[in-house]
Amino acid sequence: MVNILVPTDLSELSKVAVQYAIKIANKLDGNVTLLHVITIVQPTRATMRLRLKALQQELFDMAKEDLENMVKEVSKTVKTSQPIKVKIVTGASFNDSVKREAKKLRTGLIIMGTRGASGLKKYVLGSNTASVIEVSHVPVLAVPEFGTFKNFKNVVYASDLKHVEKELKLLIPYLEKFDSIVHLIHVASSLKVVSAVEKKIEAVVIKSGYKNVVFRVMVNKKIDEAIDHYVDVIKADLLTMFTHDPTFYEKLFDRSITRKMAFHSKVPLLAFRHR
Repeated sequence: MVNILVPTDLSELSKVAVQYAIKIANKLDGNVTLLHVITIVQPTRATMRLRLKALQQELFDMAKEDLENMVKEVSKTVKTSQPIKVKIVTGASFNDSVKREAKKLRTGLIIMGTRGASGLKKYVLGSNTASVIEVSHVPVLAVPEFGTFKNFKNVVYASDLKHVEKELKLLIPYLEKFDSIVHLIHVASSLKVVSAVEKKIEAVVIKSGYKNVVFRVMVNKKIDEAIDHYVDVIKADLLTMFTHDPTFYEKLFDRSITRKMAFHSKVPLLAFRHR
């Protein structure tokens, strides 16, 4: 059984994530908890705190009603094997609240919706889903706005190979329940390294003991472009990647490939964070 947490802002996009989560929970005999975070910064003045407390209660009541209506609406289209739970919390930070509740609920998977962005929007608007991916130690599944769960038959695992053995070991328990075929791909910058890289990957795959793994090394200067192309070619059901703490330069130039893929991937993105 897996505990699935779905942070929701009560939007139409988040309903897609809720439906997706229910279908996965049904497949794994798991349960789903919807989480709504009311972000409030506490004022210093006592009079303002009293006013804020009244407003906070009003927001809580409205959110509770909206969550209950969402559960009723979603339940009409997707049957659940376990009752859907709802939880409303307040906090100064959305990310911190999600991390805290995920730990309390012993969450095994966080599922959130994501809307594609391009050009300047990708860098200016940001995304709650992308920010949670960057800080969460629980795997995050980012579901695109038109995503529907069928099964995870073909799963693309894009790796930089720095921790490939450890990553594959973490990934397999999530996917073997779906009898998935894992397509382990690496994007190299030069043809010269392809042969050596293929030998390294083959050794890791054999050591993993998971028979449903195929691998391929591609040469392309644009990593996200190469990943997108492969996902399209094999009609992948899921893309999975691992994040790490970004360096100063990655923050400055927004070079996190996982973050970029969360914005424009056409299939759900399962992101793990290195511990």
